[in-house]
Amino acid sequence: MGTACTLRRTFFMITAAVMSTAFVVSPTHAASVPKAQMPGMITSLGQSPDGYTLSTLAKRSKVPLDYNSLLPPKDVVKYRTVLIAVGASLKGFGSAGVNLDTEISRGKELVKIAKERKIFTVVVHTGGEGRRESMSNMLLNEVAGQADYLIVLEAGNEDGYFTKLSAERKIPLTLVKNVLDVQNVLKEMFSVK
Repeated sequence: MGTACTLRRTFFMITAAVMSTAFVVSPTHAASVPKAQMPGMITSLGQSPDGYTLSTLAKRSKVPLDYNSLLPPKDVVKYRTVLIAVGASLKGFGSAGVNLDTEISRGKELVKIAKERKIFTVVVHTGGEGRRESMSNMLLNEVAGQADYLIVLEAGNEDGYFTKLSAERKIPLTLVKNVLDVQNVLKEMFSVK
């Protein structure tokens, strides 16, 4: 009798675990993906490879977005949508000739001008837990709360940072399980078939 109870309990625990993972936000759920307009630009904040990855995903999705890893804030006004891929990389800083302070300053100015000009701003975080160290968090703290939309890899939200920010600031949030899922989000956001 004890074995039957244990088996039943185990079955219910497994069923509950499967059911809880089945309701993660879908990257293609229409209600969660706001519409954006062209022209659009992707830039990096922190100079990790995430900006380039986002640019590659956009090309694969046939979403014609420009890419400039060091977009000067004054050039934001040329676009209707700007996507900011946030993730710090010391190697990237060195290659680009920037540092954390200059990137924080550029990030602040990017979102300030975007807000003033009503340019749709999307903060993208696809680096997962590895890009949630202190430098990346400092960059996120400057721009994520100013975004009009957040696209985040689930593994980078294990502490609930983005979920909490989304609720507090009423910013739409799409969590994706895999970086490749961002392609579907971009297609939906820019209405690309």
